[in-house]
Amino acid sequence: MANLVDYVKWRGDLSFEISPFNEIDNAVFSLLSYIDLKDLQTEINSTGISIKDVCKYLIAGGYQYGYMSEITLDFLNELLSSKRFGNVMIVDYVDLYHEKKYQFSSTGYLYKENNIYLAFRGTDDSIIAWKEDFMMSFSVIPAQKFALSFLKKVFSNHPDAKFIVGGHSKGGNLALYSSAMCDKSLQDRIITIYNNDGPDLCEEVINNDVMNAIERKLIKIVPEFCIVGMIFNSTKNLKVVKSDNIAFLQHDILNWNCLGTSFELISDVTKEANKFNNLLDKVLEHTDLDKRREYVNNFFDKIIDAGTTRLPWGKKNNS
Repeated sequence: MANLVDYVKWRGDLSFEISPFNEIDNAVFSLLSYIDLKDLQTEINSTGISIKDVCKYLIAGGYQYGYMSEITLDFLNELLSSKRFGNVMIVDYVDLYHEKKYQFSSTGYLYKENNIYLAFRGTDDSIIAWKEDFMMSFSVIPAQKFALSFLKKVFSNHPDAKFIVGGHSKGGNLALYSSAMCDKSLQDRIITIYNNDGPDLCEEVINNDVMNAIERKLIKIVPEFCIVGMIFNSTKNLKVVKSDNIAFLQHDILNWNCLGTSFELISDVTKEANKFNNLLDKVLEHTDLDKRREYVNNFFDKIIDAGTTRLPWGKKNNS
């Protein structure tokens, strides 16, 4: 079945002016946000760089990413030769990391005049990123605070622009949090918010009334075996995507099936996923915030203090 790479090959001949932005474009930008662009950060934030030129730079010099599966040279080559994506300008970028405190990155893609997709990177291969995921169950995490601050900065940098805000995994949660917590004047400039298999907001930490202002703009997309996206889920109308892989590996958006300009949808998540999610809900229900904090800190701090700061899936492509 076709995936994101096949979509870029098929739809790459049509610009965003001819074929409007769609949910698969959202996934492409969310995936791209996992690539490390720190070497280009100064130029991106001063003049902007096209995806075509960024891909040429990465292919020539090698590139690093913390995504759960391979972001291939084939994918980058298709992007740079694509009329649809090659001329998109990367106009904002930030990448913050502390091995014991936080992981955060965000990328702004000017895909059409005065139209920007602001992508928040999801959980990468760093242990602290995974710790932050669990910290959401008892506190506002550093990455959420960074996301709100960066969203405000990017909106200020582009006062005439309209925005689509999104991300995959933790990035989807950051898109949700920053959009819900920003001022109404900024919310009015947001067209759509995409949460691609990311957790919602923990109601015990953040009153879900903040969702009222943005609920109609939210699109949440999850795979049929959905675990991550069902954590703290309060979104009523989910788009459930058919996937070509099994169990947790369906979290990888490269495994989501594409049909034309949309994902292949099914009616609901699997019974097996629902059983797991019901069990997780019961565990959270019977564990107060202080206990959650104690468990999470003890577990992850021992791993980090032992010298392990990265998972083995982080890769460097030395082309």
